[in-house]
Amino acid sequence: MRFIDLLISGLTLGAIYALVALGFHLVYKMTGVIDFAQGDKVIIGGLIGLTLVNQGLSTVMVVALIVLAVGLVLGIAYDVLVILPTQGNGPIAAIAATVGIMLVFANGGQLIWGPDGKPFPPVARGAIELGGVRIGYQDLVIWAVVITVSVLLALALGRTRTGRGMVAAATDPLAATAVGINVSRMRAIAFALAFGLSALAGVLVAPITLAGGALGTALTLKGFTGAVLGGLSSTRGVLLGAVLLGVIESELALMLPNNLVDPIVLIALIFILLVMPNGLFGLRRQRLA
Repeated sequence: MRFIDLLISGLTLGAIYALVALGFHLVYKMTGVIDFAQGDKVIIGGLIGLTLVNQGLSTVMVVALIVLAVGLVLGIAYDVLVILPTQGNGPIAAIAATVGIMLVFANGGQLIWGPDGKPFPPVARGAIELGGVRIGYQDLVIWAVVITVSVLLALALGRTRTGRGMVAAATDPLAATAVGINVSRMRAIAFALAFGLSALAGVLVAPITLAGGALGTALTLKGFTGAVLGGLSSTRGVLLGAVLLGVIESELALMLPNNLVDPIVLIALIFILLVMPNGLFGLRRQRLA
């Protein structure tokens, strides 16, 4: 029974990692850049959500939608103010810029909201029992949100004009420009989605880990590891890789002390990069903007 309980918590943890991993995936697909600020965007999202709750918004799902909208706007600003100025200087300059913003978010969040994590109301209260296994409504809501986001993203990329434009701009920006696709706009949409999904993850994870604090680096590491495990170039891959990582991490609690789990995740990341850098589902050849 303990195994099942940990499996449920692992699926919930993996769902949170999946939203972070999707952010890595979208930015990487459009620019070839690894955005190391992803985890701190999660923390900022949780803190913005906490501010809304403190202002009297009691429905956490409404808070989540507002935070998602704010994240979309911040994502566009992030692209314009941080990433675009590095164009022409190579991917290292852009990656360095994301590290700088990571520090700005981490320290700025602590200056505004304080260094300690703060209680956040649950997304949903109560639980159901199936065959002696207790599943919290909060877990179900998180799973439902991640599944819905994943399906909508897949449909948008495959069925809408904008989605197909994003795919074309990521695959061959010169050819996309030649047929009238605004590559800069597609980039902005990708960054908006990446920031919005991370901010949404912040509201979903805050009731579990507290809002704020110093978890941004850990979330960046876990989201990146999940994305690399599945394959940064594959939407399905980053989702499955992140969920698998959450389950493995949770089940490791049966065998190892908690302080050994994160080092093992880091070792796993190094191993994956060395042995199968394309991940489980990644494309072997992927042209990038």
